[in-house]
Amino acid sequence: MDTQSIEQYYRQHRKAIVVAMSGLLYAGGWSIGYVPGFDAASTAILILAAIIGGYDIAKTAYYEVKSRTLGIKTLVTLAAVGAIAIGSYWEAAAVVFLFALGSYLEGRTMRKTRNALEELLEMTPDTATVRRDGEQKEVPAREVEAGEIVIVKPGEKIPVDGDVVEGESAVNQAPVTGESAPVHKADGDEVYAGTVNQEGALEVTTTGTGTDTTLQRIIQRVEGAQEAQSPTESLIDRFAKYYTPAVIALAIGAYAVTQNAVLSLTLLVIGCPGALVIGPPVSIVSAIGNAARNGVLMKGGEHLEQAGKIDLVAFDKTGTLTKGETAVADVEGFDADDDEVLDLAAIAEMKSEHHLGDAILDAAQNRRDPVTDGGATTAESGTRSPTETGSLSEPDDFEVVAGKGVVAHHDDREIVVGNRALLDERGIDLPNDVAEYVRDREERGETAIHVVLNGTVVGAIALHDELRDAAPGVIQELRDAGIEAVMLTGDNERVAAAVAEEIGIDDYRAELLPENKQDVVTEYQADGHVVAMTGDGINDAPALATADVGIAMGAAGTDTAIETADIALMADDLERIPYAVKLSKATRWNVLENVGLALVVVTMLLAGVLTSYVTLALGMLVHEASVLAVIGNGMRLLRY
Repeated sequence: MDTQSIEQYYRQHRKAIVVAMSGLLYAGGWSIGYVPGFDAASTAILILAAIIGGYDIAKTAYYEVKSRTLGIKTLVTLAAVGAIAIGSYWEAAAVVFLFALGSYLEGRTMRKTRNALEELLEMTPDTATVRRDGEQKEVPAREVEAGEIVIVKPGEKIPVDGDVVEGESAVNQAPVTGESAPVHKADGDEVYAGTVNQEGALEVTTTGTGTDTTLQRIIQRVEGAQEAQSPTESLIDRFAKYYTPAVIALAIGAYAVTQNAVLSLTLLVIGCPGALVIGPPVSIVSAIGNAARNGVLMKGGEHLEQAGKIDLVAFDKTGTLTKGETAVADVEGFDADDDEVLDLAAIAEMKSEHHLGDAILDAAQNRRDPVTDGGATTAESGTRSPTETGSLSEPDDFEVVAGKGVVAHHDDREIVVGNRALLDERGIDLPNDVAEYVRDREERGETAIHVVLNGTVVGAIALHDELRDAAPGVIQELRDAGIEAVMLTGDNERVAAAVAEEIGIDDYRAELLPENKQDVVTEYQADGHVVAMTGDGINDAPALATADVGIAMGAAGTDTAIETADIALMADDLERIPYAVKLSKATRWNVLENVGLALVVVTMLLAGVLTSYVTLALGMLVHEASVLAVIGNGMRLLRY
């Protein structure tokens, strides 16, 4: 092995080497001290052990004192120097070695905790197969450019974010979304770097590479969240700022009263708030890492601790409790053809970005697609309206009435598509037969909207959004955990009641505009609830921002949701919500356990010192044992 390799090895393993050397010298010096005539050699070796093990500690202590922030290493340095000054050489070596060993083990454990996402990094392949100049070439994944076609064979990891343009396969998305079951992917579906193509070959148009992938953004977000301090950590840091000088003052005072230098030095050692300082961070870091591996992004310790206090979860309906895949269930014309009603609604909704408008446009387009029989175009049913052939034309003008519907003009005709509130606002009478049809569809849990032509209701369209299979179980799981669940929806009372009954929610609020949802959240908070709001992060933005904890559904591939949500569920998986809340509560208790253990140990050690049962070395040993104990307790959250 050459000199350069030795130097590189030393730099990589310096802390372990220093601890090992200090320990060996300490053991050797202490042992030969029992051999007659070797007292001087024993003293020299023990001092050398203290110097080697304590150099880094003293260096940090120097900068602590220089910056007027007295920390744990200042206390240890004072204790070691004081022990040497009074001739307690083996105690000085023992204190330094035990602290260095504890710090090394603590560092390794914390790295293991903070690198809980390391396997995610390993999921992304280094190379990608791209099609360039008509040939397949293997290139570094980070060099793939946006728009290039990447070929992913069965069993390979997907190296980029992109959209499938050819092929079908099942993809394991667990590293990104936490989903346990593979997800079927076909033309037009989005895929993420780091996921695994399991079956068929896929061709993917690249949308993100290197650091600009969903997986990398997740890792960056989690690393940032792990660095951010929770309220408990901030409180303990402020406490330690005054606690350390107080311990030094106590040691000086004890010496002034007792003239017992060993007692004063022991007070310095056992007064180190190591377990108190390290306990909360290791719990927070472990929980955030665990959550990320299960498809849940926590924005930081503050939100994690706040989520541990949640006693009420408010759910948006569409896209949260339902699949968000709204489809037209029925079209009914009143003194008008059903197809004409659908066409009128589609024209009005042409420029709308609302999910109900998308469903109407899809239904109109699907109906208009020609069906052939032996080469001749035939109608699927009935007589077509005059506008049926060709594409739908756009409205001359278009206005969105928030939370109520749309108003459009086309060929000198006014088309209004919306709910009862929009009709009332515009003074449009609702015939009894239309009202009865709408009532019947709404009692089935469907959303019915009215279609008005030049001030007269000519039809109604019923839309259905299938409930998520997991919804009833999630509501029951929250209830079993003592957490209340409520539903906030813009739908009317009958639709809300039908959906709430089907999934088992007792409390719901209907016919809410986005700002109304925000008001309802504020009402629950005023009643003393700690509220989590769950929604899609767009229409529900005001309520999400007002809630104590905002939870965004289906954030995978959505930069805004990943960056802004307090908690982001990478997949549209409702079952992650009880998991996230329970993990937060477990973390909160874990933090309290660690703080309690640290305080109990310090109290017992103080009592032991004052009653002469605890020596300098024993105090340091128990202190380091308590540090490792709180680390081990916090790491349990990695397996929650």
